[in-house]
Amino acid sequence: MSMLLPNESRDLRKKYKRLLWFLPCVFVFDVFVCFLFFEYTSINKILAGFIVICITAVLYLLFSLICAKIDKKKKGKLEQNKNKDPFTND
Repeated sequence: MSMLLPNESRDLRKKYKRLLWFLPCVFVFDVFVCFLFFEYTSINKILAGFIVICITAVLYLLFSLICAKIDKKKKGKLEQNKNKDPFTND
């Protein structure tokens, strides 16, 4: 069994936290979409489930792209400010 490096462990915890924020939000949204499908349309339940799964997949892809862009910006800022002295007011 391989051990995680400290930075890998930190990244994994960050990904789990983000996923734990995403899942409840998307669950509430999916419940709302299912309610709309079943209450206001006469759509087949299997088709409605497939549509909800597709919507969830698209939302997760958007979420992961946004998180990747945020991580890239943070990494760029850290690289830019790496050599800057924190005790000076430039």
